Amino acid sequence: MDHKHIERYYRLRNLKRASQIMVLAAILMLVSGLAASRLILKKTDDFGASEVSSNGSRISNFTFSSSGFPRWDLQATSAQISDNMDKVKLKLPKVVYYGGLGGAIYLVAESGNLDKKRGFVSAKGSVKIRYKDFEFASSDVDYSEGSLNAATSSPVSLNGGNLKLTGKGLKLSVEKEEIHIEHEVRASLFNVKWVGPGRKLPM
Repeated sequence: MDHKHIERYYRLRNLKRASQIMVLAAILMLVSGLAASRLILKKTDDFGASEVSSNGSRISNFTFSSSGFPRWDLQATSAQISDNMDKVKLKLPKVVYYGGLGGAIYLVAESGNLDKKRGFVSAKGSVKIRYKDFEFASSDVDYSEGSLNAATSSPVSLNGGNLKLTGKGLKLSVEKEEIHIEHEVRASLFNVKWVGPGRKLPM
């Protein structure tokens, strides 16, 4: 084999190796791209995102469940999620808080905000809280997962069948399932039988 054939042989072999390396690199890039896209989709699917805009992800039928105790579940007809996926603007949110004594507390509102990192939910506009046979109404209510309390300083009203009450300021302990109206409390009782001194009203 002369010098030209030897040189041609090594040139072809180097070209073959280079083409194999390029094909392998292309396959690795394709696999890495698919893995990255799946990871991004998985992060978005945690919130069920369906649309991406310059302000983050906008989705319909948003759901979220807390990981702490007592647990609470949130639903909204739509939500706008920030790019870092920590803050969410909610439309028509519905929240169910599971009390420490086994009861359930329901909250609905016109709009709200969820701070996922802080475990903080704020509800605004025609806020209603239902617990057992009682329904509270206010313009805004904030809930902190750290304190396990929902609260507002705005005027509130309560309707419990034979009891109607108004006041200002509310504190709700999810853990203890206790609700306190703080100031300017005025109450009206209906269909309550009179009882003797020291005896409990039949409520």
